[in-house]
Amino acid sequence: MIAPTHLDPAFIEGTRGSLFAMHHAPTHIDDSTECFIVVPSFAEEMNRCRYMQTLLAQALNKQGYGLLSVDPFGTGDSAGNFAEADWDQWKKDVISATDYAKQLGYKHISFLAIRLGALLAMEAASYIENLKRIALWQPVTNGKATLNQFLRIKIAASIGRDEKAETTAHLEELLDEGKNIEVAGYDVSPSLFKGIQSAHINNYLETTSIPIAWFTVLASAERKTPRGDLQAIEKWQGQGTKIDHKTVIGPAFWQAHERTLVPDLITATMEYIKGSSTHE
Repeated sequence: MIAPTHLDPAFIEGTRGSLFAMHHAPTHIDDSTECFIVVPSFAEEMNRCRYMQTLLAQALNKQGYGLLSVDPFGTGDSAGNFAEADWDQWKKDVISATDYAKQLGYKHISFLAIRLGALLAMEAASYIENLKRIALWQPVTNGKATLNQFLRIKIAASIGRDEKAETTAHLEELLDEGKNIEVAGYDVSPSLFKGIQSAHINNYLETTSIPIAWFTVLASAERKTPRGDLQAIEKWQGQGTKIDHKTVIGPAFWQAHERTLVPDLITATMEYIKGSSTHE
């Protein structure tokens, strides 16, 4: 069970309609209080990660930090349908969430970016003044690779129903023709698909001066951080970005259908936050 925290739900103003926000509030907000804004993952992963972000919110609140979760347009309880969503709109929604955090009285804003949310956070970061830091949970580095995995769900489903097998190329042709495609209950528009497809961690290597904490969850101690992740981290460090890389052992909570926890990820994240705060 998650211990109760001070929850302040609200509908805030977005650029295309109301956005549902859940503020996990500390007991007191002053000029030194930091708020972490969740930049969520994509499709069903967004729902699977909610429990972990709530656990982090509980830990943050105990230490005097806030956490704000805002459902992007077309997702969760926010306005719009998923079919109407696009990448640029979601970037604007992150900015709207930041504006709301400032209205709540926070002077220090940071991001907690989960999976594909890492690329969205980097996309939005240059529009946020004085962003303090970004914590990345199991970040996706290549939007195109993520979409290929996503499309395989539809391909596998068509095979399972003994239908004519879909191909990734055919699905992309439909999108190029301006048609939406439905994958696992999510109606994906061409604009959303193309926005994610063009997102890549290398796009932000030369523009990021914000301190970053990169958390990798490994299934066992024998596993290693993916080579592409290490290369991105090294490139960032080579550009002078302050980046801390931490690994923890635990299950892939963003993939599991049942509620799955990685307590060590919460612990490692809090250690980073408290440790870096004391050195400022």
